[in-house]
Amino acid sequence: MAKTLVVLNPNSSSGKAAKTWESVEPLLREGGLDFDLTRTTGPNQAITLAEQAKRDGYETIIAASGDGTVNEIINGMLRASNGEATGTFGVIPIGSGNDFAKMFPHPTTPASPQPDWRAVVRHILAGDTRLVDIGKVVASDQSRSGVRYFANALDTGFGAQANNHAHEIPQLTGTAMYLAAVFKTLIRFTIDQVKIDLDHKSIEQWSTMIAVANGRCIGGGFWIAPDARNDDGLFDLMVAQGLGRIGILSLLPKVMKGTHVSDPRVQMAQSSRVVIESREPIMFETDGEISFVGAYRLDIQILPKRLRVIA
Repeated sequence: MAKTLVVLNPNSSSGKAAKTWESVEPLLREGGLDFDLTRTTGPNQAITLAEQAKRDGYETIIAASGDGTVNEIINGMLRASNGEATGTFGVIPIGSGNDFAKMFPHPTTPASPQPDWRAVVRHILAGDTRLVDIGKVVASDQSRSGVRYFANALDTGFGAQANNHAHEIPQLTGTAMYLAAVFKTLIRFTIDQVKIDLDHKSIEQWSTMIAVANGRCIGGGFWIAPDARNDDGLFDLMVAQGLGRIGILSLLPKVMKGTHVSDPRVQMAQSSRVVIESREPIMFETDGEISFVGAYRLDIQILPKRLRVIA
């Protein structure tokens, strides 16, 4: 058995990932990487695959996918170790958004229609690593709770609602898909009255969106926390006050540039723990995945330097 497992989601990027993989796989083989390959066939399958892979003794798991499968694999790896650091993780970013990969200064975030996959593969083969933080959320209602890990960000409100619509637009990818979802969400969205407890303060207000960020970018091009670091033991929190359609439309261009941090309608803060409570069910997503429906309380904490990433 090889020491490395590659988990391919052939349906990433509206099915384009399978074609891209045909170009990438030979480069990995030619470079001498000894790996086994498995493919996902449905939602959340990568969690089970990664958890079993760790139990079977694989030292490294590489996601050939987008952010959703990245999230699933990280959840599987951490479940196998009860949340403790385990093994090494890598990513070949062939999905729609590839936001997790944007946190690493190497050619894993292709910026052109024809990315330099040879450079991406060279980086994987070099194998340089660093430890990064991981977020953990315990979502609960009156009778149940669930745990989810995330690498990049958790967001609630408008962002989560738009992300939910994004999965209904398979003909688009990347920023175009998320922008289309934004306009679809503007037709009907909800504003939540929330209480947010941080390390050193509390916030109570009507909020359009809350983002608890470990990374800088969400939605394939929205720089929600432009100063965030994923190795400092802190979340970067963005809270947008209750806004109407015009307010959202005026704020979004700033978010795409990362200049919203100075907008008076936005609060930015850092905290190692964030607790969000609401009288109404909170829709939220982690790394682009809607993972728990109907929560009234989110208890979110940072797990410092919990994952070793090829970086």
